[in-house]
Amino acid sequence: MTDCACGLPIAEPPAGTRHWHPDLDAEPRGVAVVVRFGEEAALRRAVGVDGGWAEHGYLVNYYADRTPPMQWREVGECWAGTRHPVVAAEAP
Repeated sequence: MTDCACGLPIAEPPAGTRHWHPDLDAEPRGVAVVVRFGEEAALRRAVGVDGGWAEHGYLVNYYADRTPPMQWREVGECWAGTRHPVVAAEAP
């Protein structure tokens, strides 16, 4: 498995793992929290909010409450520009 410049794997989640490609797949219904595959929810997670998705976690800036929500298609993209698949998670 190779890694992205951001440190996350460039791979598909294991077979049977419920996941989405936000740039390709429709926004999932009934899923409130997702994380990029290979990332811990405590570090960075996307939480569904009015108007889109907001990032929360230890690696997210302290002004996240002032940052406009992302659109679903942006959720999996890392700082290196790679579009990672996301998996459902729970907020820690």
